[in-house]
Amino acid sequence: MKRSTIIFLSIVFLLFVSFLFYKYFINIYETTVEVEPEKLFADNQSSVIVSVISLNALGWKALFRNSPAEFEIIEGESLTEIQFTDSINGKLILKAKSETGKIIIKIKSEYSLFPMIVEFRFIQITLETIKFHL
Repeated sequence: MKRSTIIFLSIVFLLFVSFLFYKYFINIYETTVEVEPEKLFADNQSSVIVSVISLNALGWKALFRNSPAEFEIIEGESLTEIQFTDSINGKLILKAKSETGKIIIKIKSEYSLFPMIVEFRFIQITLETIKFHL
């Protein structure tokens, strides 16, 4: 083969691999919400991190991408205090107050068609819940 043919085929191959890499690893196909931890205690010290995660075609976190999102507390605003909000990276940190109850958060992400709803509860610390979680 001629040298120019090898160079041309190499360039075409690199463009094809780059296109596949972008489509399967970088491009966002859907978003999901992660809540850490799932159960919280109403003790004025517990905090919860709500993160919006963008997923690629393989179901992994999309490389080099963030998920801008807006958070709105629909129910239970008096039960919690907002510690940190990062709408560019899609992250919300809430701190529990001393009251128990349910909190519902509506999340509007740039990459999702419909708003997502997250629901979790602040539960009272008792001896039984401590034994259950140990």
